[in-house]
Amino acid sequence: MTSALADTTVVLLYPLHIGDSEDGVCEVGRVDTGDFVELPAEGVDLVRWLGEGLPLGEVRRRFADRYGTEPDLADFLDGIASCGFLRGDAGDAGPPATGAGSPATADRRGIAVLANLPPHRVSWLLAPPMRLLYVGSWLTVPSLLALVPSLRPTPADAFLLDGVLANALVVAMVAWVLVLLHELAHAATVRALGVTGRLSISRRLWFLVAQTEMSAVRSVPRRRRYAPYLAGLTWDLLLMSVCLVLQLVGVHERLVRGVVYTLTLSVVYQFLVFMRTDVYYVLGNWLRLGDLMGDTRRWLANQVRRLVGRDPGHDLGGVPARELRIIRWYAPFYLLGSLAVTAALLALTVPAMVTMVRLAVDGLDAPVDGLAFLNGVGFLALVALQLATFGWVLVTERRAAA
Repeated sequence: MTSALADTTVVLLYPLHIGDSEDGVCEVGRVDTGDFVELPAEGVDLVRWLGEGLPLGEVRRRFADRYGTEPDLADFLDGIASCGFLRGDAGDAGPPATGAGSPATADRRGIAVLANLPPHRVSWLLAPPMRLLYVGSWLTVPSLLALVPSLRPTPADAFLLDGVLANALVVAMVAWVLVLLHELAHAATVRALGVTGRLSISRRLWFLVAQTEMSAVRSVPRRRRYAPYLAGLTWDLLLMSVCLVLQLVGVHERLVRGVVYTLTLSVVYQFLVFMRTDVYYVLGNWLRLGDLMGDTRRWLANQVRRLVGRDPGHDLGGVPARELRIIRWYAPFYLLGSLAVTAALLALTVPAMVTMVRLAVDGLDAPVDGLAFLNGVGFLALVALQLATFGWVLVTERRAAA
């Protein structure tokens, strides 16, 4: 960390949350930034003593008395500095060194949502009567779709207007409004727990998505994290319930069926746990896992390197044995799911998109004041906007990881 760490050095930490011990480790992190790591008891004691403002000499003495050996404080301080836990004015220790791409130096993308809203204003979202409503929506939607075949969405419900360009614009607008409402449900529930989420544009494999970064909920007990993780899905099912009931009473507007169709795709997508979907986080919380997907990717990379006779490129020594057993089960599912989505994209979506782009290009030969020309220009502009946004997200992610 520095050239010298004197016994009189006092290191200043940001306020850190230390969770309960689970499987021999505790979650430690900053609630204000959402940066958390898992530390064993030895690391937790070091964080506590440093947080009390003890000089490094006293920290060394206490650690040696308790564990029978002296800690490598330079290495430990470098580690927590890379997590953004050390203040820049860390006493005699000088500015903390941070690794490239660490949470301390990486740009925290996204917009803080509802950050100024007092938690008590939305605490009613977690009240027992509301839970009954939420459970009711989870039961109502599958029951109605199973019992009333006419309510089941079909691809035809995606056509809200007759014009190709007009329909594409309206469907895109409806879809993104529903996505933003989904993410707002996450953000409101997170705020009800007293922490703040950040809204940003990201990707899941080849899909552009909006996401609410909710890592700060790791400061609350695991049993209370299910509410924010499931808030978006629950909102989708509540809205679907309303739309299905409207159809039952005779409201058969295209928009109502279009909303049901779009939300059905959204709900199904959230169960694709080989991507970082809502249910993926529920699964990780239930199984008390760390970075399941990241560790799985590293484990798979190591297996590939072994197959070609090379040494593993990633050290997974810090991953608990229980999680490694789960990774071995999850890895084939993750790999097959990712390949299936990619294959479907190449076999179905790409050919259809190429055909539509070709038709749009052909429309550019039509008279400028004609509908075919306007449809062609508008559709190509939509495609260009989506590709540019995806490229921007990809470049941003690569820079953050560099």
